Amino acid sequence: MLAVLTISSLWACGASAAAASARTAPDFTLSDQDGRPFTLSHYRGRPVVLFFGYTHCPDVCPTILANLKRARDVIGGKAHDVVVALVTVDPERDTAAELRQFVTVFDPSFLGLRGTRAQLEPIYRAYHVRYAKLAENSAGYLVSHTAFVYYIGRDGRFSGYGTWSDPQETLQEDLRDIVASHR
Repeated sequence: MLAVLTISSLWACGASAAAASARTAPDFTLSDQDGRPFTLSHYRGRPVVLFFGYTHCPDVCPTILANLKRARDVIGGKAHDVVVALVTVDPERDTAAELRQFVTVFDPSFLGLRGTRAQLEPIYRAYHVRYAKLAENSAGYLVSHTAFVYYIGRDGRFSGYGTWSDPQETLQEDLRDIVASHR
């Protein structure tokens, strides 16, 4: 399994669950898989699930996307209003075409977000994302990365955090919470 940094890394950065849930999610603008601008604040009024990953990820990222798709399908109804977006940690390989192919395999409404390394670095810092390119071999390279799932309410504030390994029931509960939230 790919080395993944744990949620304790986030708390070690000085954030607490209570303080984080009172904070507005840092705004940013990147491009989606179709080259359209994606600005987080433009999605106020809709719940957003945000995570950071990459298209060549062998386990963590496909698991998150598959679990989010399954949770939305189980919940149904307004759960399909939730914006699900993956922000790349591998902009060198994650072209718009790669992101489109990757995210739409799971759900055509999922978004893959990209930018230059210079655009992405401040976003990584704001979201306490850590990543490291692992040694290359003939098959390419892997990227070790944090695997937080950020739940952002309709008001643009963090409503909670999860990890890639949360049980499906927990993920469904977290999605129900942000769908039902009026904030």
